Amino acid sequence: MEEKSIYEQFKATADEFPHNLCMRFEDKTWSYASVDKSIEKTAAKLLTLGIKEKEVVSVSLPNCPEALYLFYAISRIGAISYNIHPLTPPEMLKTLLTRSGSTILFCLSLNAAADRKALDKSIRVLSINPYQGVKPLKGFAVARMSKRCHGIKNFYHVRPQKELPAFKVDPKEDALYLNTGGTNGEPKIVRLSSNAINNLANRGYPLVGGKKENIKILTAIPLFHGFGLTMGVHTPLSFGGSTVLMLKFNTKEAIDHIKKANCTVLLGVPALYNALLSKDSFYGPWLQKQIAAFIGGDSVPQSLLDRWNNAMEENDSTARLFEGYGLTETMTVTNVNCYCSYKRGTIGKPLPGIKELIVDPKDGKILPRNVPGEIYVSSDTLMNGYLHDEKQEAFKTIDGVKYLATKDYGFIDDDGFLIFKQRLKRVEKINGETLCPSDVEQVALDDRRIYEAFCYGVKDERKGHVFRLVIVLRRGDHPANKDEVIKDIYADLEQKLTANYKPDKIIVSDKLPRTPIGKIDSNAIIKEYGE
Repeated sequence: MEEKSIYEQFKATADEFPHNLCMRFEDKTWSYASVDKSIEKTAAKLLTLGIKEKEVVSVSLPNCPEALYLFYAISRIGAISYNIHPLTPPEMLKTLLTRSGSTILFCLSLNAAADRKALDKSIRVLSINPYQGVKPLKGFAVARMSKRCHGIKNFYHVRPQKELPAFKVDPKEDALYLNTGGTNGEPKIVRLSSNAINNLANRGYPLVGGKKENIKILTAIPLFHGFGLTMGVHTPLSFGGSTVLMLKFNTKEAIDHIKKANCTVLLGVPALYNALLSKDSFYGPWLQKQIAAFIGGDSVPQSLLDRWNNAMEENDSTARLFEGYGLTETMTVTNVNCYCSYKRGTIGKPLPGIKELIVDPKDGKILPRNVPGEIYVSSDTLMNGYLHDEKQEAFKTIDGVKYLATKDYGFIDDDGFLIFKQRLKRVEKINGETLCPSDVEQVALDDRRIYEAFCYGVKDERKGHVFRLVIVLRRGDHPANKDEVIKDIYADLEQKLTANYKPDKIIVSDKLPRTPIGKIDSNAIIKEYGE
């Protein structure tokens, strides 16, 4: 397959399917031809601003048309898109821009004043109102709420350069920066090429199945997250499908999109699917149009997969919910269950062209099937490396093949399916026994009254460590009694796991704190509930 830039891959699709539905936002829709025209206009505006090839362009926006236009327009002119959480605190944003070497920021107009005040004067700040030109009343309301501040330019009013020359972009070079916790848990910036992004899209689309014009992916996962950006946007837009952008996830709005916009494919973390299942209004004949749903990002209990699939069956839908696995460093997806290859209790086989090994984290020896160890991944979707990391110790070479040492713990079974346990750093020794807190989380999440769960180890004089469990109860239309839930969890743990797994405490929290990239913030939980 011919190597292309991110934009060139989209452009080829737009030329083939100019009249196909490409994007939906709120209740407005755009064809491929219309989106391509807006991308070209955005690219011309970037040139007006003096943005050069290989320059790092920071984009801190929620899911909206301008975020999509910028993603492709930045590729169009050969620059590098650095996607950042729109709720990143201004001081942290300053650190990220300094680390990336970026001197220009596109941000939400509501955040622009605070960002402008925190950043150096050398940083140019461009504000974007996501509803401007789309929803006049909402656009007016956002404009009224946005604070004024000197040194902010409204991107909507930037005049595009008249001529937009062609750019020769090397698909192997950096095209996208994304933030991650890194394989060792330290915040890092991942450098990704056009090839890595395009190769995932090329492999991802066939997994969905169905006719191109019927693929309408509900993209509630933010575009600063690799999964939302590649699987929610670039994958369908590489083949003639469409994306339905949600500014942020809202259960009622998501159900409306499924009903009215005929969304046929869903992407999400467990919280999204729990939220949908908790609402009576979710169920109905519209579910018959569903094609598939994919889940990842956090621990996924089998009970959630079963509840979703049962709901589809009860509403005469053939769609199923499939769990996948991947890291930002591997362009998010390396393994996934799907219609053509499925095994209960696993996270699927590797996608075509991806190699995996299980390696002993102590001595680096390759382990046989069914023996747990560190997961190694080799693929043409691997990152180019971490920014400003000369050693690049995350990469290992085995028999002449370059692998990413993921720092994830799991094993490959006799049939080639991957069973993921958890991050290596979360493994705890209790009474001399090596145990995974994810096992406790799985038991807790098997209770449909529980929305989220996080288990971690705390020091104990007698056992060395013990587990502590923090849970969030599902609200929805039928809230649960917390005392009954705690009692039932202890009973389930006693029945399903050995005594060393028993938590010293089970704490009910209103919500689990998240990092700027949307993952559970383990440090914040430990700080709040003790270590």
